[in-house]
Amino acid sequence: MDTGKVRYVYREFPLNNIHPTAQKASEAAVCAGELGSYWEMNEHLYATTEEWSTAEDPTAYFKEYADEMGLDTAAFSECLDSGWAEDKIEADRLAGHELEVNATPYFFVNDLAIRGGLPIGPLGQVIDFVAAGGVMADIIPVGDDYHVFGDGEMAMSVAVVFDDYASPESAKNARDMLPVLEEEHVDTGDMIYVVHPWAQDAESPGGKAAIAAECAGEQGLYREMHGLLLEEQDSWLESEEPNALFVASAETLSSDLDSGAFEACLDSEEAWLRVQASTVLAALNNLPGIPFFVFNNGQGWLTAQTADEFKALIESNLSQ
Repeated sequence: MDTGKVRYVYREFPLNNIHPTAQKASEAAVCAGELGSYWEMNEHLYATTEEWSTAEDPTAYFKEYADEMGLDTAAFSECLDSGWAEDKIEADRLAGHELEVNATPYFFVNDLAIRGGLPIGPLGQVIDFVAAGGVMADIIPVGDDYHVFGDGEMAMSVAVVFDDYASPESAKNARDMLPVLEEEHVDTGDMIYVVHPWAQDAESPGGKAAIAAECAGEQGLYREMHGLLLEEQDSWLESEEPNALFVASAETLSSDLDSGAFEACLDSEEAWLRVQASTVLAALNNLPGIPFFVFNNGQGWLTAQTADEFKALIESNLSQ
């Protein structure tokens, strides 16, 4: 907030059926706000939750906190006892219901809903992504999207992978498992395989590789570049200038490659935003690690599995 990037708006949404004292605590915060000390009371209430949350009537605690904070205790008490704040809290609650809020915490970063809390790192990444004008990715893209391997109209099974191009596990998957799946299921039309690139930093080797894959995708070469980057991971991972290697690799994929456009793309914000979209998608779904595989039966796998394990699951999906 101190950078000026975010305007933080707090709304009251006490879950009275779960926390009977939450309503009065919200009223205390609102009443303190009327006296210019909303945030101070908000922070104090969270810091002392164990003290007041089990009380049959926590009002005395809140009045004591107001006194300790130097508020006009008569005005605070009148506000708290009168029930004046109830209407304001109910307005916040109704607004939340209209937005389908059904739990706390519940964040909105512009129009992007985040159910539950996120660690400060991923939340900051979401904020940066939205502030830069990023567009959220669909976990299974629709239409003509180069992140989808296979024919979506024919497929009866779906596998989604979140890949870190710098991860040895992602490279192992691309080397040992993906070619088998492509030959036996993707290219036969049984399934689609969806790749979501993952990287936290555009300047990291993995971030640069993910951008390179996006740039190849702009020229119809995403699938080929995806495999090549992971197959040749050792060659670029420790390089001080990996972009030069990415250009050389891309040029081996097609004689029709527009090398100038590819190089310009490597430095573009648009390509990085597409990588961020998938990374934010992983954060919002609380994935425990990368690479992570999600299947259309709801099952998820962390790290690479064997081709036989994948085949068994896919065949199970196809038989249903």
